[in-house]
Amino acid sequence: MLEVKGLSKSYAGESALSDVSFTLNRGEVVALLGANGSGKTTTIQSICRLIEWDQGQISLDGESTQTSFRYQRKIGAVLGGSRNTNWRLTAKQNADYFARLRGFSGTEIRTRIDELHTKLGLDQHANKEVMKLSTGNKQKAALLCALSYAPDFVLLDEPTLGLDFTTVADLQSMIESQADQQQQGFLITSHDLNFIDKICSRVIVLDHGNLLFEGSIPELKSKLFAYELTLKLTHDTDYSKLTESFWAGRFSKSVKDGHLHIQYEAPEQSLAMMNYLHQESISPELLTIKPLSAETAYQALVEQKESL
Repeated sequence: MLEVKGLSKSYAGESALSDVSFTLNRGEVVALLGANGSGKTTTIQSICRLIEWDQGQISLDGESTQTSFRYQRKIGAVLGGSRNTNWRLTAKQNADYFARLRGFSGTEIRTRIDELHTKLGLDQHANKEVMKLSTGNKQKAALLCALSYAPDFVLLDEPTLGLDFTTVADLQSMIESQADQQQQGFLITSHDLNFIDKICSRVIVLDHGNLLFEGSIPELKSKLFAYELTLKLTHDTDYSKLTESFWAGRFSKSVKDGHLHIQYEAPEQSLAMMNYLHQESISPELLTIKPLSAETAYQALVEQKESL
């Protein structure tokens, strides 16, 4: 288990992290979320020992990363901007180099690098230095380096940056497979909350260096609402009367650009809306009902943090 306990870090007197604690187990895929400046990158860099922190402890299987260097064999990372690659080497050369730095070599490692190289679609660029690759392929080269020696824990800082939809889907499949079959643990920071919603079993939310929430995505959504209804009518309507006349149960509503947005808890509430529209012979120009997304839940969590 990777454990972060009471982690605090300040820069020039300004707090970047304040008493942050969480764990990551093998086989888990966990998201580390937060706006720019929330402390995500500081957390990742601390775990990788790229920076020193002020207070707290980071340990792997009960062993402090400050007193032992063996943790380096158990952690792989993709840092923002593909900074874990040497741009004058090819992707395979990079993967082999970083694996050897951690004491891994031989036929098994070379075979693994070859397989991952193919899965990531890098074979057609095999002879190119990383500096000559596109942004997306640079990101793939960084992923190859992080995964090449099968570390127990993989830290991915914005792994979908610059990737096309197909490659993002392939990355999702690869992470799920590695977590399930190899029992690798993944800690992922990303602004692509659609990707996070699909792949992560748990989320950790940071806000201005403080731990705001830790739990599953369903738990995050349950703190708010489960569904969202969007309605636009073809004529002017007093939306407040539309909801007050029949709505039962807890809900939240807002009107933006002529659309009524309602977030609510139970499916029966949307059924009540449909029945009301039918009884009043109201034909909406637009009516959509969908489960609350991770992005909406996260945004609402940050906006409503004082009341949660």
